[in-house]
Amino acid sequence: MLRDPEGIEYKVIRKLLGPTAGDVLEVGCGDGRLTGELAKISDTILAIDPDAGSIDQARSLLGSGISLILGSGETIPLADDTIDTVIFSLSLHHHEGPDQALTEAQRVLRDKGRILILEPEAQSPINRLFRLIHDEDAAYDRAADAVNMCGLELVDMGTYNSIWRFDDFEEMVKYLYSHFELEPDQPQVEAMGNILGSEATDRPLDIEDTTRWWLLTETPST
Repeated sequence: MLRDPEGIEYKVIRKLLGPTAGDVLEVGCGDGRLTGELAKISDTILAIDPDAGSIDQARSLLGSGISLILGSGETIPLADDTIDTVIFSLSLHHHEGPDQALTEAQRVLRDKGRILILEPEAQSPINRLFRLIHDEDAAYDRAADAVNMCGLELVDMGTYNSIWRFDDFEEMVKYLYSHFELEPDQPQVEAMGNILGSEATDRPLDIEDTTRWWLLTETPST
């Protein structure tokens, strides 16, 4: 499986943050898929994730040049006013308290610092498939509410589209269920086929993904 083979996500981030993002904190780095790209526009980068297995995968992918820490965005292990850019890379909705995670991000942010939040769009084609296995719509709503209520200045917001590329329908099913460490459920698999329609026979199989983003700052825009 290839996620975002055209690198749309990084292109959007680069356009939003410019050629340098200063000292960067990535919250929810997962396996480091985005972390190495962020390092290209960072003076320094620290990436945290609450899953030890993901941190191990990220270390294997990235080597020793990037700081990786086991941790949560709700208790960021940094002093106040130490970071120029905080990026929640598809991770805010995973926090039990997304409002607390944003409060922590604001705490470690320097004056004129920025927070970039990337979140899945619930109605995108890939999430229609994920929802058959695990419905995270309520978590997406909590994250969006936390952004709207956080008190930071909204610089800009929008969406972008990318793709998940699978060899075929069988690989897609295997990947989606392995993500949740589950065995395929035949009625659910049939429902996936119904959602995809004639596209289910495509090789490769490209599924569109839509991501929402918000760019926030402590300093009001003038």
